[in-house]
Amino acid sequence: MADRRKFPRTRTRNLIAHVSVDDNGKMISQGLGKALDISQGGMLLETPYPIEAGLLSLMAVDKDNILFEINADLVYCKKSSLGMYQSGIKFVGTELQVRSFVTRLIKEYNHRKNSLSIALYQ
Repeated sequence: MADRRKFPRTRTRNLIAHVSVDDNGKMISQGLGKALDISQGGMLLETPYPIEAGLLSLMAVDKDNILFEINADLVYCKKSSLGMYQSGIKFVGTELQVRSFVTRLIKEYNHRKNSLSIALYQ
C-alpha cells in the first residue's frame, strides 16, 4: 500500500498537552499525550484515553520552559492493540505557524535525546 501523505514524517517522543473545545469555545476535554511522529501536516498523538472531537489546542514546552502551541483538528482516534489511543491530528494555522511549531518540537526532541545520550556515556 502506497503512503499518500503529503509531507514526510519525523519520529518523536515529545510530551504534548491538549485541550479540545466545541464550536462555542466550551472545553470538551484536556490531557497529556505523546507525539509519536510529526510532519508539516500534522502528528500522530498517543494517549491512554480517546480524544474528543472538536478544535484542539496543542501545547509543548522547550528546554527553557517556554510554552509554544498550535491549533489543530482531530482526523481520527483509534484504540491500538496495546490499549492506548492513537489520534491523527491535522494542524490548523498559517504555513509559518505550522513550520514554527514543527521545527521547535523536533529541535526540542533532538535536544533532549542528545542530552540524555551525553549523560548516559559520561
